[in-house]
Amino acid sequence: MVGMKCSLGEEPDRGTYTLDSATQPKSLTVTGTAGPNSGKTFPAIYELNGDTLRICYDLAGASRPTEFKSIADTKLYLVTYNRKNE
Repeated sequence: MVGMKCSLGEEPDRGTYTLDSATQPKSLTVTGTAGPNSGKTFPAIYELNGDTLRICYDLAGASRPTEFKSIADTKLYLVTYNRKNE
């Protein structure tokens, strides 16, 4: 498990995450430890390609997504992160 911190508005959101690169697609589980998501678990899948990280979360916490899609009327959340060049 690795610790993480981000902010949701003014309130800090802290948690841990675990990775499993042996699954296809690769899986990620995020667990909130403090802040608005404390006690919640979000199953997700991830893909790292160079400086681009794509993650699809199930914000309902129900089940791990199987595709990198955000589908209407679901709690699937697809986000792309790009490494900042400094």
